[in-house]
Amino acid sequence: MTCAPFPEDRPIAMRHARLTERKQFLAAAEHGRRFRSPAFTAQVRDAAGEEGRHGLRLGLTASRKVGDAVERNRIRRRLRAAAKQALAAQADRPCDLVIVARREVLTASFSALIADLSVALDRARPAKAGRRPTDKRPPSGGTRPQS
Repeated sequence: MTCAPFPEDRPIAMRHARLTERKQFLAAAEHGRRFRSPAFTAQVRDAAGEEGRHGLRLGLTASRKVGDAVERNRIRRRLRAAAKQALAAQADRPCDLVIVARREVLTASFSALIADLSVALDRARPAKAGRRPTDKRPPSGGTRPQS
């Protein structure tokens, strides 16, 4: 049995390139601009100066704080589907987009997710100069104050 080819008039689904390495996520967090919505935070890092780069790369993250594995997977599926629709017109822009999900993605309307994602690339605020992720752990090897 052979499979019939796709009809010529049927659009082929576009898939965004993905961020796969931790250092790529960290670069977007450290050097990127931010856009906050009720359901997610978008971190956008322009990659126009990099050689061999063309097109948008998408990274999704949902920590264990937002729910169990089933809910996190549902959040990522909703965001991936919304990004597919919202970012299709900007797919050629050379940048990295990291979406840090919140639990509100589960209850937000799909049209609101699409609307927020469509403006995230343009309205992402510049990161504060010198901002680094904070380490909330106490320094190792230090002594605790005696009472």
